[in-house]
Amino acid sequence: MPSERINMKNIKMVNRIMYLLFLFGFLFYLFSGFIFSKVDIKTPADDKIKMVIEPDKKEYIGDGTVEYSLKLSTASSDNMAIYFISRHQEIEVYANDNLIYYVKAHKSIYGTTTGTNYSIVNIPSYTTDVKVKLTNVYEGVKQKETTFEYGDEARILKELISEAFLPAVLSALIILVGIAMSMLWIICNKRISQIQALFYFGIFAMLIGAWSLNETSIAMLFIEDRKLASLMGYVLIMMLPIPFVQAEKNFFHIHTATVSNALCTIFSLMDIVLIILHITGMAEFKRTVLFIHIMLIIALLYFCGVVVDRIIKNGFDRKVKSNIIAVVALSSSMLVDLYAYYRHVQEIDVIGKFGILIFIVLLGYEIVSEVLEMIRDGQKAAFYKEMAEKDVMTGLYNRSAFEHWEQNMEDYNGYAIVTFDLNNLKYCNDNIGHAAGDAYIEASAKLIREIFGKYGKCYRIGGDEFCAIIRKNKRFNIEKYKKRLRWREKQITEKLGIVGLNVHIACGYAEYDNEKDEDFESTRSRADKKMYESKKILKRISDKLNSSIIIYPFIIVIISY
Repeated sequence: MPSERINMKNIKMVNRIMYLLFLFGFLFYLFSGFIFSKVDIKTPADDKIKMVIEPDKKEYIGDGTVEYSLKLSTASSDNMAIYFISRHQEIEVYANDNLIYYVKAHKSIYGTTTGTNYSIVNIPSYTTDVKVKLTNVYEGVKQKETTFEYGDEARILKELISEAFLPAVLSALIILVGIAMSMLWIICNKRISQIQALFYFGIFAMLIGAWSLNETSIAMLFIEDRKLASLMGYVLIMMLPIPFVQAEKNFFHIHTATVSNALCTIFSLMDIVLIILHITGMAEFKRTVLFIHIMLIIALLYFCGVVVDRIIKNGFDRKVKSNIIAVVALSSSMLVDLYAYYRHVQEIDVIGKFGILIFIVLLGYEIVSEVLEMIRDGQKAAFYKEMAEKDVMTGLYNRSAFEHWEQNMEDYNGYAIVTFDLNNLKYCNDNIGHAAGDAYIEASAKLIREIFGKYGKCYRIGGDEFCAIIRKNKRFNIEKYKKRLRWREKQITEKLGIVGLNVHIACGYAEYDNEKDEDFESTRSRADKKMYESKKILKRISDKLNSSIIIYPFIIVIISY
């Protein structure tokens, strides 16, 4: 039997490996098509020109407004558009001195900004002169030089989506990892209390994934309200330090939480202050973003400090090695993102997302591995506990489990007990054999569990004594199940097919009554009395059957004479 089980485990393992290899191969084949598959496609947009336009004239109007004059040489084509990026600027676009597009800021509790806009402005046919006026929402904020592109509108849109596809996929993967961790925490939280790192890391992954997705070109194109999109980006990044610090503290099981608690308190107060300043208009997020970046850097330094402390105490274990790689990946990502933000460089944004994904995957793997190990340890502990409470022969709970239930149950109201005893087990052991007696016990235990197990727990409390603790409900009718027991006894007897063995299970039933019973043992005693009455009746029936079996051959002999 053990060898068969080992073989079955090996077969299952091989099947899983083959399935994973097949799945990996299928997915690799599918996604490789996006890289290597080629189809010749020609659309009208391919004949249209797409080019960068240098402004013919650039004029500063006041401190915060700049006006660009553009000359279009191919304005007679249909469906042509100019494309440019604006950051926290009001926009006005004129075609032959006619206003055709604008974005205006309005002051509210959500801020004054227009956000970052990817403007694709359709230009009327035969337009040769275009003016673009950009006005800074925030005074004194220096903006990067604006680049203008001109070409087919559909082609511009398609290329923007194509360029943003990889960053968006990476961001979505980060969010999915966070959701998976949060789901695992919800599933395991009731069984394992030491998995708070999983919860905080899942929150951190979802927040940073949502923030990075909000920064992609796809989000900028499809979220029309750029003020709210900008607000969402700032709030998401403000919320990152707290779950990040808590995740690291719980991941390394740091019992002295003075530093982490102090940092989280400071970050919380800072967030509240920044939100109040933003809502009141005293200093919006754009002007206070430096404080948000400082909080992120402090959280990263805490991360580095925790890793160094771990190295000093435990050396270079697996956790440390993974975290060193994670520190490098996250630090690189943060530096790249800060550089991209302050230098207005959009092209290297994907590098930062790769760094975040590497960090999430590495630490996520370590945290999930630790959780799965806890689950396995918990399953082993539960298994050994169950084995200690189970009767090996029948699989029912043993007397120790029954007594444990009695001792730990504070209120017996609503509970009942059915007690059982096997008739003629001693006769079976002495005259038919102990193998038949064991078969009798096992078959009876299975029958008791089959009929009464769905209403409560079944116990073997002696050699041939059993009981079931029933939680009373309207569907439970003891007379109905006694009849079913008698009917199934006949079937079991025939199935066993042991000559001279008749399965008869005496049973008694009593409900706990706090006026009659001092404790549940009193209830069991009342059930036992009824069970012994049932036992006498069954014994008389059995004796008649046995006597008829003995007398029957003599009757045949007498008749034959």
